[in-house]
Amino acid sequence: MRLSLLLCGLLSGVLLASNAWAISIFSKPQELSWKDLRQLNYETGEMPSSLSKLRGAPVKIPGYAVPVEGDDGFDFVQEFLLVPVFGMCVHVPPPPPNQVVYVVMNEPVPIENLLDAVWISGVLEVDSIKVGGEMVYETEASFRLIGEAVELYDE
Repeated sequence: MRLSLLLCGLLSGVLLASNAWAISIFSKPQELSWKDLRQLNYETGEMPSSLSKLRGAPVKIPGYAVPVEGDDGFDFVQEFLLVPVFGMCVHVPPPPPNQVVYVVMNEPVPIENLLDAVWISGVLEVDSIKVGGEMVYETEASFRLIGEAVELYDE
C-alpha cells in the first residue's frame, strides 16, 4: 500500500513538472512593447514586477535587426541587436541600453528575413551586455533574447 501511494505521488509530481514545462514551452509568447522595456532603469537595475516576472519567459518583441556577427558573406546571421527604430546602433552615440535587445538565435536566419521590421520570439533575460562586432560600434544592451522565431511585422 505504501509503495503504491509513493509511486502515485512520484508519478503525480512528474506529470505536474512535465505539464509546467509543456505550458512554458508551448504557451503563446507575451507581446512586449518598447515602452515595457524602457521601464527598466539601466543605471540601478530597478524595474516593475510586470517586467521582472518575464525573466526566462517566452516573449515576442517587434523591432529592427542590426547584425552583429554572421557567416562569411552575411547571408545568415545568428547574433544581432533588436532596436525600436530603423538605423539605431549604426550611429554614435548608441541608444540607451534599455532600448537594445541582444538576440542570439537558436539557428542562423537568412539576412533577408531581417531587412524589414520583424517580430522576434524567444526567451527573455535581463542582463547588462557589451556588444560589438563587424557591423556595430560597441553598444550596451540591457536585455538578451534566446531567439526561436522571426516573423515579418504586420501592423
